[in-house]
Formats: sequence, structure tokens, C-alpha cells
Amino acid sequence: MKTIVGIATPIGFGGIGIVRLSGQNALAITSKMFNRPLKPRHATLGTIVGENFTDTALVIYFPGPHSFTGEDVVEIQAHGGWHLVNRIMQTTIKHGAVPAEPGEFTRIAVMNNKMTLSQAESTLDLINAESDAELQNASRLMSGELQKLLSDVEASLIDARAQIDAYLDYPEDLDSPVVPMQPINQAKATITRLLSTANHGQMIKNGINVCIIGCPNAGKSSLFNALIGDNRSIVTDIAGTTTDVISEKITYQGVKINLIDTAGIRENASSAIEAQGIARAKAILQTADILLVVVDATTREFVDFPREKKHLIIYNKSDLCPNTPPDGIAVSAKTGKNINLVLATILKMVTTTAPAGNMINLTNERQTNLLRQAQDLLNEINPQEPLDKISANITLALSYIGKITGTDVDERTLDEIFSKFCLGK
Repeated sequence: MKTIVGIATPIGFGGIGIVRLSGQNALAITSKMFNRPLKPRHATLGTIVGENFTDTALVIYFPGPHSFTGEDVVEIQAHGGWHLVNRIMQTTIKHGAVPAEPGEFTRIAVMNNKMTLSQAESTLDLINAESDAELQNASRLMSGELQKLLSDVEASLIDARAQIDAYLDYPEDLDSPVVPMQPINQAKATITRLLSTANHGQMIKNGINVCIIGCPNAGKSSLFNALIGDNRSIVTDIAGTTTDVISEKITYQGVKINLIDTAGIRENASSAIEAQGIARAKAILQTADILLVVVDATTREFVDFPREKKHLIIYNKSDLCPNTPPDGIAVSAKTGKNINLVLATILKMVTTTAPAGNMINLTNERQTNLLRQAQDLLNEINPQEPLDKISANITLALSYIGKITGTDVDERTLDEIFSKFCLGK
């Protein structure tokens, strides 16, 4: 059995850099380079000795199976210089360790039943969280809520299939077959509720894409700067100043918002560069979750936009024209009037479409696609059809669900999942 090693902290400079080992020789390898004996689950301060360097480090030994991976694990907490930490890792390799593959520590933890596959995937969401909403949802996924729901789905489908297979195996011993639709419908209901959260879950994970559009000189870039609290876009009195797409992420009340400033849209561009900017603006507004349609309050000139998309009309420069129509929000990017109201309204437009109840949100595209395929198979079930076809549909649906829970997953799928992890995770 190999002992793997990886750097568990980001590349760069910091107070601490962590080198992690996992495997049956983790303790023996560390003992060859650390000058103090290690006591299980105790932090020991001592000296790491390598070729042409030494460092004071805090080392912790976690004997398996009571460790993150279920194997013997050692974590070396040294000073955080990248070259230093890399030299420590190279020293462990010299003493017999093998460099870890991306996500290999977590993969071993899954194989040793220290966590489920769905919990392992949610680890990435937890690490990459950029807002409170992402962090909260990832924490719930890490706690095993999704696994519990899908385990109940699997149990319902296994029960239904067992009843069907019993009749197929012993038809002479049973009465006329009745397809057990109750457990099948229970499974379908849970899957449907989970899938209803997918769109909202993607907004939590990726942020709300808000595209600012309008005619030239409506004050789009001024509004963009006011919303992000920085002079990111160039603002002038010259129409057509913005000729490209500019984006910035902000967090408002724990939710990530991706703000996108675009070129003013008009029929006759003043240059080829502006024409390209207008084309890009028209393309990107199609992908937005919400459009901020900016109108100069002094001219009331509207840009054409797809009315079927969620949108919010913003009357900018309201400090110059206090009497604005009631179909939008009167804003002054110059004075800051109603800037927070714009952000609050954006958030309300999304949260009012959030799934009802206390259901966790699906944020993983792979899991969502697998559940959709399982749902399609279960929706095809007709009690009047042959029992062997119904059993086959249930079996295939269970296979898709098992690729999320880990009950039916192959090496190729595991390779794909864990390739997205860093080397020390």
C-alpha cells in the first residue's frame, strides 16, 4: 500500500503551509525527518530536517481508522513559504512517499466510508464559496442532507423492484400482479422537489447575472460604478464611451451578484469598435438572469430589449428630473439615491422564485443531470406495461441515483469527479 503526500495549503506565501501524508508508512516517513516522537492526536512542536534546510514545525499524527482518510495521516504545519513547503514534500518523497493525485485524499476517504460521494462533491462548493448563501447551502450538503434524501429514494425504488421481481420469479405463488406505485411515486416526488431547486441552486453557486443595458449616455457605467462602489467603468459625456463588456462580482446580503456593464445600444454606431461593443451587448443580455434597463430620466429614451426576460427599469439622473414614471426605480448614480434599493430589488426578484419549503438547493450540474435522467425513467413507468420493463426502468434509475450516492459508481466517474480537486485535498 502506497503512502501519498500533498501540499494542503494554496501556493503562495503565508504564516503556515501544510504538508499532508496518508498511508501505512505516514508515521515512519515523518519520523525520518522530524526530531521528536509523535503521540496520536497530539500536536508536537519540533524540527523538520531536510537536505540543506531545517524548519520549526507543528506535527500531528492521526492513526487510522480515526482520521480524515481512514488511513494513518500525518499533517506537517510548517512556515508558509512555497519553496520551503515544496522542499518538505520532496523530503517525504525521498523517504518513500508518493505524490498524491488531485483529490486523492478525499477519494480514499470515500472509499473507506469516511464520507459519501455527494459529501465529497460538496467539499468543492464549501471551498469555493464566495457568498454566505453558497456557504450555507454547501454546509447543508456536507452535513449529508442530500445523501439522506437520495438514500430514501433508493430504498423506495428497491422496495418496489423487489415486489415486482418476486412476482416475476414466482408467478404461481402470488395473486394477480399489482405494480407498487406508492413507493415509485414517493421516489418521483422527492426527485421532482430536488430538481425544482436546480435553477435557484445555480444562481447561489454561480451568482445572479445582472446585465445593465440602455441607450448611449443613459448613465449605465455610472450606475455600474455606484453599484460596485468603485470607479471601474470609464464615465464621460461622450456617447458610446463604453465599447466592451465589463463585469464585476459583488456580494449583497450574502448573495453573489455578477454585474455586467455593456455598450449603449443604438442603430448607427460611430465606429467599428462601438459596433462590436453593441453586438456583444446584444449577445450577453440574452444570457442574463435579470436586465437592468437604464433610462435617462431627462430624455425618457428606451432601448429595445426582450420583455419576456426578468427586468428592472432604472430611471437614472433623477436628481435632474425628480418626476419619474412609477414603472421603475428613480436613481441618481451621482448622489447614490436608491442604489441599495436597486440591489434589494434584484435580490427580491430572485428569492421570490426560490423553491418552497426548507429543501436544499442542487448546485452540482452532474448530479442534476443524473437526477433528470432518473426522473425521465420513472415518469415512463406505466402500470399497464410488462413488469420486466418496469423493473428495468427502476434498475436503470437506481443506477443514475447511485452515481450520486456512490452505491453504483465506476472508476471513470470517480476520476472525473476528483480531477477537479487540488492535489492536497
